[in-house]
Amino acid sequence: MRPPGVAAALAALLIAGPALAGPDFASDDRTQPLSASGAHQEQDPSDELGFAEDSAALLPGAQDQLVAVASWLVRHPRHRLVIEGHADSSGAAPHNEELANRRIQAARDQLIAAGIAKDRIVLAVFGENRARRVPSARDRRVVMFASAAPLSHLVNAALDDDAAEVSWTSAGSVLRETRGITPVTPAVTPPPVT
Repeated sequence: MRPPGVAAALAALLIAGPALAGPDFASDDRTQPLSASGAHQEQDPSDELGFAEDSAALLPGAQDQLVAVASWLVRHPRHRLVIEGHADSSGAAPHNEELANRRIQAARDQLIAAGIAKDRIVLAVFGENRARRVPSARDRRVVMFASAAPLSHLVNAALDDDAAEVSWTSAGSVLRETRGITPVTPAVTPPPVT
């Protein structure tokens, strides 16, 4: 049985939303490799940044989280960082995609300022995709995870997970992939020559 007050403290933590400064990027003193919950495959470190409603401004504590991420990436030069931008379900879908994009750009800009090469960062805009029906603070976030997987795998995995757009930089050029089929403008057939 839990002591009085513990249940209330646990409930408060669950309601608070994304945690600040998770241990994944902050610590390398593990005796065993990281593993997914099923312990069948290695899982690379991840962390989340929370945001205020309809805002892309980094909250207090986000700087420390991003410094920890940048430090980890410096020590692991073969890994890329995937930054996923999410928004809650309030507002129109195009606005939520744009807001999610501004959130990932804020995180990306801080990492680049900390010395992380643009070519090591993959951006995935989810907007309100995968958000709860009722707007929740838990959906106003940026999720970051490191991976040594090939770039093509990271892009395809994000699109398969319902990202609206994935972008990355390669040799100074920004490349983008979007979910769905881009409409093709029908060719105009010239009138027959008589």
